[in-house]
Amino acid sequence: MERVVSVKPTDILISRCSELLESFFEASEDLIFVLDKDGCIIKVNEYGAACLDYVQNEIQNTHLIELVASRDKHSFAKSFRNIIEENKLITFETTFQSRLGNEIVFQISCKPVYEDGIVHGVAGIGKNITVLRSYEEKINDLNLKLIEANRIISLERQRSNRHKAILAELNKMKSEFISNISHELRTPLASIIGFAETISSDPDMPAEMKHEFNEIILSEGKRLAKLINDVLDLSRLEAGQIELVKNNFDVSALLVEAIDSNRKNIEAKEIHLTTEIPPEPVILNADKEKIFRVLSSLINNAVKFNHHKGRITITAQSLYKEYEVTISDTGIGIPERDLPYIFQKFYRASRSGNEIPGTGLGLVFVKQIVDLHKGFLSIHSELNKGTTVLLKLPKETRV
Repeated sequence: MERVVSVKPTDILISRCSELLESFFEASEDLIFVLDKDGCIIKVNEYGAACLDYVQNEIQNTHLIELVASRDKHSFAKSFRNIIEENKLITFETTFQSRLGNEIVFQISCKPVYEDGIVHGVAGIGKNITVLRSYEEKINDLNLKLIEANRIISLERQRSNRHKAILAELNKMKSEFISNISHELRTPLASIIGFAETISSDPDMPAEMKHEFNEIILSEGKRLAKLINDVLDLSRLEAGQIELVKNNFDVSALLVEAIDSNRKNIEAKEIHLTTEIPPEPVILNADKEKIFRVLSSLINNAVKFNHHKGRITITAQSLYKEYEVTISDTGIGIPERDLPYIFQKFYRASRSGNEIPGTGLGLVFVKQIVDLHKGFLSIHSELNKGTTVLLKLPKETRV
């Protein structure tokens, strides 16, 4: 008679659970492995072996560190020692190199298997995070590019704002220029028309008065013509349509002529003039007519913006390669905030209570002519103390 062996329900449960765990082991899409106490692979799931381009039996008895990429071997060995020594679950990242040379990044979680205080092996699971790390690298790269793009956008925005501010300032200056030029044009025209109508309407006007009125009409006509010529000359200069007609001339003699051309205005304001000009000829090779206009314009400014009975000092000296002219006055000066802009077209220095007619073109024209001659022009000024102009012109030879 056969003996009937009874099976306990707990044994059935354990058996079924073991089968179920084995199914999970093989079905898992993670790297699952069991190592002996030396770190050699005892068991690995099919998916994990396939990730490393192996089949299961090919990597059994292989030391796990042999599958680790060279650069991570040191850190992997350190982590493995920590697992054995601390007897707890430890998670770390490492890079494996497959049989085909591909690198796969895993997040490894391992725990040692102890029995009676002795390590018998290590059980672990690795999650393939290669794609995740790739995405993180791409995100970091994109973040860096985004930071750079935002920086460029910020710079471009600042540049755009500066351009807008410059355009707004230019528009303001143009509006002021149109207003100034209109005023400058109307003033001589009003005089010409007014005195001409007076002469025309009074046939019995004394000859002396008629002559005086004609002189005023002629003077205002010349003033109007000069203003128009200044505007046209500046326009041609900016368009590059003016060429220098160079020849040799005595610049010291030309400076004396420029002073004499302003002599009438100097005497009218009773200005004390001091000059120190080399008596010997100093020869320049330059456009004589335009250099005369430069000298005359600078002297005219020293007179126009000076006080009644003020002082003007004009000194010149012949240096090794340059002819240097200094024109100093005791006039109303230029505010410090305006000095950086005095060579800009349409700009007129703001002088509260000292508004003097003008278009703001004189110094612009002077600066451009000096630049065409490869010369140097600088202006130093203090409000209510006066102005000093330094002009240097390259010279050809000295006689």
